[in-house]
Amino acid sequence: MALYSDSKIIDGIRESNHGVINFLYKDYRPLVRAFVRKNSGTIQDADDVFQDGLEALYLRCRDQELILTCALRSYFYSVCRNIWFQRLERKQRLTYYPDLMVNDSSEKYHGRDSLTKEQKLARHALFWKYFKTLPENCQQILSMYIDKVPCKKVAEKLGFTGENYAKVRKSMCVKLFQKRIMKDPEYLNCIDHDQ
Repeated sequence: MALYSDSKIIDGIRESNHGVINFLYKDYRPLVRAFVRKNSGTIQDADDVFQDGLEALYLRCRDQELILTCALRSYFYSVCRNIWFQRLERKQRLTYYPDLMVNDSSEKYHGRDSLTKEQKLARHALFWKYFKTLPENCQQILSMYIDKVPCKKVAEKLGFTGENYAKVRKSMCVKLFQKRIMKDPEYLNCIDHDQ
């Protein structure tokens, strides 16, 4: 495994260098996993935190906002630590109130069915309106994701060097898609406000 200096990693992230991304997964992810596991988390929690930390690092590098006053590894660890502590704090703030109506047969379940037909059509139209504006590679990635194609197959089909890079790209495409949809004023009209 190649070793990279902090500046090479930052440049590699900006350029979406597969070798750098794989290096981060091999070198930085074990640190995040160990930390999260020691602090009441699971491996899945740790991988989610790592993904979010990687995305935050990518955005800072891309926007040229990253000014390091410590080693990049320490910076990344701090970012992930803060993400995990915020999640733990959110979990602690949630209080469980038992549903007293759970056994009442007259209570109707209002899940996804509470959306009106118009809301469903508007949601569908909004989805396709913004899906078509995504870069072609994002459309391909998200189409495969919708079809439940494993990340390894996505990486092979799109020529990525690894499964980890496919996961990073999928995450970035999903965030871009969500950001575009949520900016649309029509978005508020096609969501279920009871959820």
